[in-house]
Amino acid sequence: MYQVNPETKGPLLSIHEGKEKTIWAIGGGKGGTGKSFVSASLAIQLASLEKDVTLIDADLGGPNLHTFLGMKESNLDLGDFVTNKVPNLKDTVILTPFAGLKLIKGTENVLFMANLNYYKKLKLIRHIKAFDAKRVIVDIGTGASYNCIDFFLLSNPGILVVNPEPTSIENAYYFLKSCIIRILKVFTEYYGIEDLVKKIASHVKDNSKSIYAFLNEIISYDKQYAHVLFKALKEFNPCLIINNARNERDFLLGQSIVDVVKKYLVVDITYLGAIPHDERVHVSLKKMTPYLSTYPDSEVALSIRSIIEKLAYK
Repeated sequence: MYQVNPETKGPLLSIHEGKEKTIWAIGGGKGGTGKSFVSASLAIQLASLEKDVTLIDADLGGPNLHTFLGMKESNLDLGDFVTNKVPNLKDTVILTPFAGLKLIKGTENVLFMANLNYYKKLKLIRHIKAFDAKRVIVDIGTGASYNCIDFFLLSNPGILVVNPEPTSIENAYYFLKSCIIRILKVFTEYYGIEDLVKKIASHVKDNSKSIYAFLNEIISYDKQYAHVLFKALKEFNPCLIINNARNERDFLLGQSIVDVVKKYLVVDITYLGAIPHDERVHVSLKKMTPYLSTYPDSEVALSIRSIIEKLAYK
């Protein structure tokens, strides 16, 4: 699995050896896709199977994972690590009501958290990568800021949660494109190809161009570097979940997105499945009762288990 190394700005081919440890980052191109519900549900289900899961709320603008777990405020949170009140990220871990599942709660008390500076971000990424849990699930913020993108790229794999509506699909597409541009920039800067960096910068502003067309331009410039960039993109293998699917068309939407992404962004994205719409999700949230605990045999719960099984073979 290709990973960006933000410390050296060079390519890092592997974070972990083998399948002993995985980091899943859950993102969405826009707010309201249900990524926090998906993150919490995947963590609860996975903990029931493996008993060694840590859930990190890295949504630096509006953390709410603890609510989906039926938990209230705690004395320790991510802000204590970022502001150096505690020396290690693991010092902020708190227990949850679910056996085998621990949580690092996000914070709303630090005004600059949503705009985490470069060095604090590097420190946080470094500690997440060094975490000793077998499975780490990171719920990241929305949008295409460098913070969100870098958290998404540290995972193996990154998981994009999309709603079956035009704005969500469009934002997810541009989020993936921003990830690709980030990867290309890292490689071009690492290899010192300044002309290509300028081409990429202009490409960001020109949303009408596909990544495929861009790579064809690079081939005419230098086939060797084009091969390096193409290989880097082929090692970026995100996953996709459709949330709040209401009909057959919504369930089939995932494969259509996969096809479009491969055609225009030159990236293979794995469709993990769709989670059906269920009004009881919102009812559970209002009651601060974890949905999977109340409705373990629902269609939503079955889809979560199916997604976990697919991820186990990634």
